[in-house]
Amino acid sequence: MKFTFSSLAIALLLFQSCSQKTDKVILKNDILSDCNKAIQNAIVVDHVSAPVGARRYFYASIAAYESLVPFYPSQKSLVKQLHGLKELPTIDTSKGYCLDLVALAAHTTVSKIVVYKEDSINSYRKRMLDWYENQLPSSTFKNSISWGDSVGVAIAKWSKSDSFSYFRGRDFYLAKTEPGFWTPTPSEFKQAVEPMWGHIRTAVVPLKPGMGDATYGIRYGNEPFGIKITKICNDPDSIRKHQTPNYWFQFSLAEPFARSKSSRFYSLCQEVYDVSKTLDSAQLRIAKYWDDNPNSTVHYGHATISVLKVSPAGHWLGIFSSVAKQKKYTLIQSAEGMALLSSAIHDAFVTCWKVKYETEYVRPVNAVRELIDSSWLPVIETPSFPEYPSGHSVVSSSAATVLTKIFGEFEFTDSTEKEFGLGVRTFKNFDEARNEACVSRLFGGIHFIDAIEKGKLLGNKVGETILNRLVTRN
Repeated sequence: MKFTFSSLAIALLLFQSCSQKTDKVILKNDILSDCNKAIQNAIVVDHVSAPVGARRYFYASIAAYESLVPFYPSQKSLVKQLHGLKELPTIDTSKGYCLDLVALAAHTTVSKIVVYKEDSINSYRKRMLDWYENQLPSSTFKNSISWGDSVGVAIAKWSKSDSFSYFRGRDFYLAKTEPGFWTPTPSEFKQAVEPMWGHIRTAVVPLKPGMGDATYGIRYGNEPFGIKITKICNDPDSIRKHQTPNYWFQFSLAEPFARSKSSRFYSLCQEVYDVSKTLDSAQLRIAKYWDDNPNSTVHYGHATISVLKVSPAGHWLGIFSSVAKQKKYTLIQSAEGMALLSSAIHDAFVTCWKVKYETEYVRPVNAVRELIDSSWLPVIETPSFPEYPSGHSVVSSSAATVLTKIFGEFEFTDSTEKEFGLGVRTFKNFDEARNEACVSRLFGGIHFIDAIEKGKLLGNKVGETILNRLVTRN
């Protein structure tokens, strides 16, 4: 009996010492996956565009990562690596903290600011804070929230300098009437989505000459910047061979519009049309599985109903979470990976939209209806922005490039779409998933093959740039 009491006393003293001094605890390694689900729910409720959704994940993921960096000496902050991010608050790490609560506080502080309807974020945050309060000493609970919130506020302040707010209400787009240019597409004929997104600040891709300030970001010596759109070239090897050192990336113009049945443009239209007429069940499933259009609608009689779908950013971050869970990733490994992946996806959207609204290329549905079949419609809804390049191809290629670097060649099961009634799919590696996501746009009838193949090249370049520029380890 005496031995039992002594052991108990020692254990209590150790617990008190840890909780009062330098105790760092982690209760939920996968908390950031839950945080991203909260953003996904807000995107569905807000009906925002895919680029806007990606921006939300980006800033929230950076906040979560930066809130954890001071506790891990091997990790390197992204301050002065990300465009315009100059400084963050400092912390007294000698206090007691719950690190997953820190990351939760930082992530939700940002996400409730960058969403439109913050109720879903607030309700999730309150539910989780109530749970943590019952698990932790009061001082640890308060310290964790205070630090996480302070980082979140700083990241949210940084987000306000990326030109997003400036372009709200200034993004009217007047479609051209000449053949070959984008115009609103059937059956919804919606206005152009985010025509100014190519002017939003990137994470690291050098689209503008760096000025060292919050508007233009950081200049890396005399590096090349911007995207040059050149004459038509359909040979990837030739494109790489003729890259000019004066630009970050060189992108060729799309095939010119032509009515002649012997023209290459007509053959591109014919390909989309023929594929839509011969789709098998597997191809149709692929088209719907990767649709990822958070703004899609369906009609029942006179009723128009919005369809709940995950966004491209949400889909690829969901894939990250699935693989991270399979590989038993730690909290900081997940935060680091999400910071890199969300940066790549954000920059993929900005660079893609820059080219889309400079080329202003016609969508297959309008071209096919003019040249081949006036009543034709694709099997999935055509998103409301120009054709070239394919956004899914740019985003998926950038994501696959980053994920392959993080995880290597890895077979995985993607269950992101399961809650939306589309089941699960298994891939032998990230490139296979990328390739399926890209070709899904041809199966869906919403992209020409050129937009898909050129989009892959741009996405690969974005992913490589993220990996080369962002250093997360000391």
